[in-house]
Amino acid sequence: MTVPIVVLWLHLLGVVIWMGGLMYQAHVLLPAARRGGAGTFAEAARRGRPVAWTAIALVAATGLYNVTRLGPLERVMESGAALILAAKFMLVLAAVAVAGQRDFAQVPRLTRALAAGDDPRPALSAIGWLDRIVLLLALVVLYLGLAISRA
Repeated sequence: MTVPIVVLWLHLLGVVIWMGGLMYQAHVLLPAARRGGAGTFAEAARRGRPVAWTAIALVAATGLYNVTRLGPLERVMESGAALILAAKFMLVLAAVAVAGQRDFAQVPRLTRALAAGDDPRPALSAIGWLDRIVLLLALVVLYLGLAISRA
């Protein structure tokens, strides 16, 4: 195995961990939380945060390495990959920002609402929308990644 193959494998592993965990929370735990298990959801989201952000860091680090493997800058510019790469980079930054809003603003808001005995539904709704946005951005980023590999 060569270093580029290992880095690509780690990149994909980080994406699977990040997006897989988010999909599990959004499609399994969040519906259960809306039916009365908001405390369990808040605890799972809090406990999953270090894993998710480690995966995000892994994706970012390996992604930067993968960019260096695209070849000479002139060829990247001529092939159109540079424009696609710029769009992918901006969407990844947007996904990370939305994930940060979810993990560092809305999940603590949910925890505070639960501790105060308030209605957790507004926080759960916001978390659900943020999850959908990140997952949608991830689909577009995946498509752009495939387009870069073909360029």
